Amino acid sequence: MRNISTRPAFWFFLCVAAWGMALPLSCPAHETSETIRFAVFPYKSPKSVIEVFSPLAARIEKRLGKKVLLVSATDSEAFLKKSLAGEYDLALIPPTAYYKMLPAGYTVIAKGAPSFRGGVIVRQDSEITTIEQCKGNKIAAIGEHSYAGYMFFKAQLDEKGIDSKKDLDIQFVGKLDTIIYGVLNKKYAAGVIRLDTLEMKDFAPVKDQLRVVTRSSEIPQFPFVVKSGLDQQTIAAIRAVLTSLSPDKPEDLEILKSLQIKKIVSATKGNYDPFFEVIKNSEYFKHHR
Repeated sequence: MRNISTRPAFWFFLCVAAWGMALPLSCPAHETSETIRFAVFPYKSPKSVIEVFSPLAARIEKRLGKKVLLVSATDSEAFLKKSLAGEYDLALIPPTAYYKMLPAGYTVIAKGAPSFRGGVIVRQDSEITTIEQCKGNKIAAIGEHSYAGYMFFKAQLDEKGIDSKKDLDIQFVGKLDTIIYGVLNKKYAAGVIRLDTLEMKDFAPVKDQLRVVTRSSEIPQFPFVVKSGLDQQTIAAIRAVLTSLSPDKPEDLEILKSLQIKKIVSATKGNYDPFFEVIKNSEYFKHHR
């Protein structure tokens, strides 16, 4: 498990020195029974998780009067295992992962808006202009669990009669930045990502060097979920912090921009059930039941 304290940078560097890891484990004296473990699905690099989610974690911590500890995992399988063990109090997860976490009793409390799309990107100078031309090439994708980062692309390949395993060399790399820079550096002929990632400040300088070959339909934003047994007062306070973020306030706007959304609204499982009908027959759910 990779943990990030939202306290001063001193603890960050102390933990790095102690464990020699890019993303520090929590320091034992810093975590108590009152700690809220805020888990972020590992779709970004450890550095990006720290930069993007620390301000939001600090905001929740201030409202609750309890320590909020950012945590993540090395990959999607490790994250799912930890979530099913009930190790997370609050989590931000892909809709696909949420349905895997239902046995542990996690409940949706909020979601970002608006929706987003997945897409296949190539370099501007690439000869690839259609998904058929991806055949025989090395393609980087997030993973089987990701609709924007793989599932929609596989569905489009299936419609064209293209076997994603035999006709392409698809490599699941797990991280958006790895895909984007891998395509730019010609390590991969194409990459499958959520397209709004290209609007983030880290990638704005390079987005004009990339071209989109195909897009998915609209995808609901990742849900914020809480574990079973978390008291209602704490849940209400967390939801209030999330939904009170306003684009009219400069500090709030920075948080919203970093999350690639314009606002956060209250939500329930029902908001995601129509999407589940789209994904329920995918390989991810057939092979990981």
